[in-house]
Amino acid sequence: MYTPLKNAVRRFTLATSFLTIFPVPKTITQTVSSDDFAGSFSFFPAVGLLLGICSLCSALLIHAWMPALLASVALTALLILLTRGLHFDGLADLADGIGGGYTSERRLAIMKDSSIGTFGSLALTLAVLCKVASIQVLLKEACWASFLLVPVFSRLTMVFAAYKSIYARPDGGLGKPFLEHMTVRQPLAAAISGGIIALMIAPQMILLYFLTMLLCAALFRWIGRRWLGGMTGDVLGAANEVTEIVLLSISACSVSQL
Repeated sequence: MYTPLKNAVRRFTLATSFLTIFPVPKTITQTVSSDDFAGSFSFFPAVGLLLGICSLCSALLIHAWMPALLASVALTALLILLTRGLHFDGLADLADGIGGGYTSERRLAIMKDSSIGTFGSLALTLAVLCKVASIQVLLKEACWASFLLVPVFSRLTMVFAAYKSIYARPDGGLGKPFLEHMTVRQPLAAAISGGIIALMIAPQMILLYFLTMLLCAALFRWIGRRWLGGMTGDVLGAANEVTEIVLLSISACSVSQL
């Protein structure tokens, strides 16, 4: 296989294996380098589109025979399942760390603890409620484009939040290989692919979604730097979840007022 194509396939597969539960060939992910970890960021929007397609197909299948509220609960649960709850875990850990610690070292220690606290439980509850409420509106208004684009731009947020961020944990962690070798090529490639996807699906949403994504990325870069001394995988996961919630909420408010 032509080497650039082989690298692209390996990095897309790596991104898919990290962000979803979809099975991928182990032979591809067993021989990856630090450059491959960083390069996989370029394919985060593509993986988001894959998740969006699953969400849209499920929505089209169930919305006709299931009440909108129940359907929105089912779709929210499906997305959690397809991503192994990875980003929800990051949101809960970040909420517990910020809410329970007074120094960056203490916050990082709390975030590393596998148990969930009050702040994490509240963050997850609010996140699920916001998603269910927003998806219910989108189903009623048949706003199908949002089901495809929201996962794309929420994954793009992780790319921009990670770019040139310092990893917070000196002893390393899940996100460290992704951050250390990242260059400008990854956010550029991810932004171009996200823009192309949006142009093909709903060009009228591009500006709003891009601006929201950039604001969320900037917010979580600041949160990581201000309260943790850098970026972690949990912060990136939380950025994804919050961006999804904001984009779903904005989309729901927009279509409900038309």
